[in-house]
Amino acid sequence: MPGKAKSAATMVSFGASKVFMGPASELGPIDPQLSIAEDGREKRFSLCNVVASYKELFDLATKEKGNLQPYLQQLQRYDAREIKDFEDAISLSEDIAIRALKTGMMSAETEANIKTKIKVFLTPEETKSHGRLIDREKAESCGLVVDKLALNSKVWKTSYELYVRLNTFVSAQVAKCVESSQFSYAVNIQ
Repeated sequence: MPGKAKSAATMVSFGASKVFMGPASELGPIDPQLSIAEDGREKRFSLCNVVASYKELFDLATKEKGNLQPYLQQLQRYDAREIKDFEDAISLSEDIAIRALKTGMMSAETEANIKTKIKVFLTPEETKSHGRLIDREKAESCGLVVDKLALNSKVWKTSYELYVRLNTFVSAQVAKCVESSQFSYAVNIQ
């Protein structure tokens, strides 16, 4: 992985038997995100944080002996059906990650152990932000099999050159490019 492989790309990397990472390589959290337009701006929220804030408000409201109005006003912003959908999305993300790791890098581990080891990927508790990097040392400490490539290694130089070329290609000429050793497919920008 020559650059960033965040979110869904991190989940894809979990299916490998090992991950090649250079000094600048980044994995990232896989907690599902919610994008909403509010006041003419796009806002992004971690579903983990949305669910946690709903539950916290609900718990505070049920324990309140006095005026419930402030809690009820805040809880009106939530839809319990959506909270359930958010919980399902969080669970699905976790399930996909654990199953992928169970097929390769962590095949000898139990699902419970895998979940414990990769907690930093699953929730924003430690990273605090969906965009925050998880470097090769942290990935390795979570139990991922990481092949640490040196900047002067042939594999690193070749993969980084391909990364730069493809990044330039998809940034300026096409919206998406998928390649294998025998096939190339690109979606043009309209």
